[in-house]
Amino acid sequence: MRHLCKLFINELIDAIMTNMSEDMIQKVITEKSRDTWWQDSERKVVDKYGNIFNPKNLDKLTKEDFKSFLLFRNNLHWVGINRQSNIISSDMEKLTRYLKELLNEDIPIQERLEKLLDRNNSLYIKGLGRAVLTPILLVVYPKKYGVWNSKSEEALKMLNIFPDFKSKDSFSTRYLKVNDVLTELASRYQISLWNLDGVFGEIVDRSPFGRFETKSEEEVIEEEAEEHGITDVAAFGMEKHLEDFIIDNWDKTVFGKQYMLLEKEGDIESQQYQTTVGPIDILAKSRDDSEYLIIELKKGRTSDAVVGQILRYISWVKENLANGKSVKGVVIVLESDEKLKYSLKGLSNISLYTYEVNFKLNRKDVNS
Repeated sequence: MRHLCKLFINELIDAIMTNMSEDMIQKVITEKSRDTWWQDSERKVVDKYGNIFNPKNLDKLTKEDFKSFLLFRNNLHWVGINRQSNIISSDMEKLTRYLKELLNEDIPIQERLEKLLDRNNSLYIKGLGRAVLTPILLVVYPKKYGVWNSKSEEALKMLNIFPDFKSKDSFSTRYLKVNDVLTELASRYQISLWNLDGVFGEIVDRSPFGRFETKSEEEVIEEEAEEHGITDVAAFGMEKHLEDFIIDNWDKTVFGKQYMLLEKEGDIESQQYQTTVGPIDILAKSRDDSEYLIIELKKGRTSDAVVGQILRYISWVKENLANGKSVKGVVIVLESDEKLKYSLKGLSNISLYTYEVNFKLNRKDVNS
């Protein structure tokens, strides 16, 4: 059956590439194969993290090593996969057992994925889905497993070669179908699965090329603040961490009882939810499936800017996701001001919340 499936994939790719006026994949390869990222990034990342995640070394895996892989400045490839790093690594003993199962080539990959993505299985880890586990598979087995994330899915759909899924297909079945396409493309163009994922990034305008030089977290925050026209960098940085805190502790927040985070293929999609009008800080859905909730943190923006943004997101969700369901908004700020209050007056579907920062130092006796 798998052999027949691969034959069909080969015929499909042949037909699509023959009818394309321009081979987008080959074009990117021709333009970018001399780029520093293309030449050096795979060796640097696979050599380091392929060794760290090698099944023989997993008993020595530290939380710091795992979380470092999720940062773009270290993986040189995947942006944003660190968002649920605290949730994923909260129990390192369990994470180690999960990774041993994931990377055990004595067990068929489909069987491994079926087990690990089963919410009722003792090894299931919330937030550890395709966006994180497939890059780990790639760095450990770089010739065998490709990356399936929103970027590669979007590129394959643009190329009209994304595989068809049946409604009953499990995550493992879907990944195998995607991976068959990825491995066939890598073979056809004689490039690595690593570089193929870079090609996909270029096709969908989320390219790693030209981003080989790494930056500190402070530099990234300053750049993001500047990009959004924000002058209060301190507030922007603090509220970026608050966003992570809300996601990590969702069920304990005032929203957790009524609303749940959005998940897809094991990934938490609620944080920085991508829309055509910008990323929503947090998007959640009511547990009775009757309502969407949009949460925006002010992050140093002007009152007019944050209100205008959340109204834009509400309109987008109503038009693209809600299907008649109610859509509400929440703005979270450290301190409210008159401009913000007046901006929200009359908008019954948007609520205002403030937050407090509690900071306490406890002295410890190091001699006891």
